[in-house]
Amino acid sequence: MPVPRDLVDPLLRELGGWLGAPDPARREAFVRGWDDRTVAAAQRLLAAHGVASHLARTVAAGPIVEVLPGAIRTWIEGQDRANRERIDRLHGELAAALRAFAAAGLPVLPLKGSILSTRAGADPYRRPMADLDLLVRPADLEASRSVLAGLGYRRRPEGGRLPTHDTFERPGNDRVVSADGEHPDNPRPIELHVEVKRHLWGWVDDDDLTPFLWLEAHPGSVLGEPAMLPSDQALLAHLAIHATSDLLVGRGRLVQWLDLAEVAGSGVVEVAGSGRAALPADELGSLPHPRLVLPSLRLAARRLPDRFHGLDLTPLEARVPGLLARWSATVPLDSRAGLQAARLGPNEMATSAGRWSRWAPSRWRLAVAHGDQPLPIALLRHGSRLIRVARRRAADRS
Repeated sequence: MPVPRDLVDPLLRELGGWLGAPDPARREAFVRGWDDRTVAAAQRLLAAHGVASHLARTVAAGPIVEVLPGAIRTWIEGQDRANRERIDRLHGELAAALRAFAAAGLPVLPLKGSILSTRAGADPYRRPMADLDLLVRPADLEASRSVLAGLGYRRRPEGGRLPTHDTFERPGNDRVVSADGEHPDNPRPIELHVEVKRHLWGWVDDDDLTPFLWLEAHPGSVLGEPAMLPSDQALLAHLAIHATSDLLVGRGRLVQWLDLAEVAGSGVVEVAGSGRAALPADELGSLPHPRLVLPSLRLAARRLPDRFHGLDLTPLEARVPGLLARWSATVPLDSRAGLQAARLGPNEMATSAGRWSRWAPSRWRLAVAHGDQPLPIALLRHGSRLIRVARRRAADRS
């Protein structure tokens, strides 16, 4: 059941405000007016944005959870318990995989949640994890596939024309048990990457982050097992690019802004588990692919200003089109910024409305994809891309 259109943006702005240090009295007044329709919509948005465990586990959010209607409060507490069990299973599977890669002499670099949930001082249960992302070198791909096969994983056939990774699943763990948020028995696949490249919306430049990730990767450990760890710059760039990529197609999630805050908070970027010196804020201006890095970082900093205190994004803004910098600094923090209205199933995404929401040529999207190109040229390029995509899909169907 979709979230009613009239509730999406007010709830996204309100729920986003709960991520930092909310005013309990004002929030209580807001929640007091919820009817059953609003409660159902809020619960669906919390699930889609992956922030139920954060609300359950964050001291600042405690007063908010306490004033929520009983049904949604119970659901949040249940989500936190389910997420704890799920993360424990994923961590066990991650440790086993890293141990097997080390035994085979294969360097492997964990990505995203595998790093965020295992960093020193991090709360491993504050965020959900859908899968385990592992980056290996192209020359090690076949050997890496064999390692995962030896652990009992099976490679799932990819349906897309341009797969970005191999997906491995365990037999018996390949079906969704519950679509209502997190569940320990939902699929826990391993995604094996040889490149970190998003095949972005309308993108015409090189958005490959793979060389940057490997350039300063250093040996370390994750869950006590050997692994390569990304540098501070690469970790932040990867998270920001991934978050902006989702915003481009209307699938941005509030939990991604929390991830960015954890890594980039307090004006420095902590090195993931390396013990190395922190990155000064002014070095953020040298991050690669600034048109992809800036939007999600600026939006996260606006939503969580206390967590980004002292972080200077001015050098990064100077490297992007002025229109994109202004959009990032002023767009309302709701669906107009690319936050998803709800978790959409395949049938909803395949509708005309779903396709339009992903491909509509808004100015900020064109600025990300085509930089400072004049609007007519950017529109022509975007139209050409749509025609190519449509032709490929028609050829695939035939």
